[in-house]
Amino acid sequence: MEKLTSKRAKANGVTLHYVTAGNPSGPVVLAMHGWPQNHREFIPVIDALGKEYRFIAPDLRGYADSDKPFSGYEPKTIAQDMLDLLEVEGIDRFHIFSHDLGGPPSVALAYMAGDRAISLSTIETPFFGLDFPGYVDPRVPYWHLGMHMNMDITRFLVEGREEQYLRHFFRDFAYNPQAMPEEEVALYVMQMKQPGNLRASLNHYGYIPQMAEQTAELAKEKLKIPMLAWGGSHSFGSHCFDSAKAISVNASGGVIEECGHWVFEEKTQFISEELQAFWKRAGREQA
Repeated sequence: MEKLTSKRAKANGVTLHYVTAGNPSGPVVLAMHGWPQNHREFIPVIDALGKEYRFIAPDLRGYADSDKPFSGYEPKTIAQDMLDLLEVEGIDRFHIFSHDLGGPPSVALAYMAGDRAISLSTIETPFFGLDFPGYVDPRVPYWHLGMHMNMDITRFLVEGREEQYLRHFFRDFAYNPQAMPEEEVALYVMQMKQPGNLRASLNHYGYIPQMAEQTAELAKEKLKIPMLAWGGSHSFGSHCFDSAKAISVNASGGVIEECGHWVFEEKTQFISEELQAFWKRAGREQA
């Protein structure tokens, strides 16, 4: 297993906990996690590709060991968190890699970083605010998005029942219900029980209207950098790739068969090989 080094840094007014791992002289990959996870969700990919790439994986604001402010959960604000963090690490050029609700701020980062971003990979990401033939707002098919936006109600119902609630997501949103290792479930449950974590992390849903607004504004101009988007056949399906084609001039990806939402645990080898091929190709194109 690749060694993870824990660090803390002040970024955009908040203190972020993050880990670095992999090849210190390799191309940099900034990894942005989703809910209810943290930097740990990228460990399977780091283990597979760490000999070649240098990974920087923060706990985004509102999660785990990072600050849990009461505001600032818009994609552009979180993207600025990342730009400040990259400045602390002295990083000029980098690949952007995201999963789930780490996706909307990763898209904002791709736009805001300009020529510094080499590529954008969005895995099992919901895209809000787009408008293209066949587009369906993810709030329509997924009940929990609307519920989590009602943060006070969700806290009232979930506090004290974090394990039962998270176990539902890790089992029912997977193709293989056993895909998420028990020790990982226990760590994510422990995280969600930390003071402020449930309240703060739910802001990533509470800000969906701002997410939709900012994504729509940014997507008026197509992304120029290569974009990779994969969805699980038993989760977002073609939504991710269809959305990528709508916002990028250079999109690749598709649907992963026999896969749910937890792609890195369910299809580790497949996604690692796809990412490696994509990052190599994007690196050549952007050289």
